Amino acid sequence: MPLLRFRPLSGRCKLCHGEIEIRVDSENSFLNECPKCGQEIERCPHLSAPPAKILKKPSPSAAKSAGFQVYKRLGKGEYEKQ
Repeated sequence: MPLLRFRPLSGRCKLCHGEIEIRVDSENSFLNECPKCGQEIERCPHLSAPPAKILKKPSPSAAKSAGFQVYKRLGKGEYEKQ
């Protein structure tokens, strides 16, 4: 059952706090009233962010300038701080 976000049409409500998330099934996927306060509600638009893409491997100097510790592998289980 998906979790959908709804908001009241008449503005903010003390019970709903502006937006509510309701777990809906196929029977009541088109809700018209808030189950908490009874106001008319509408479904909020679904906003999704695109997945982050790493285009190239960062260089050790870029990693150092970003605040990361950079280590060089010497052997199996042995590393040296650069």
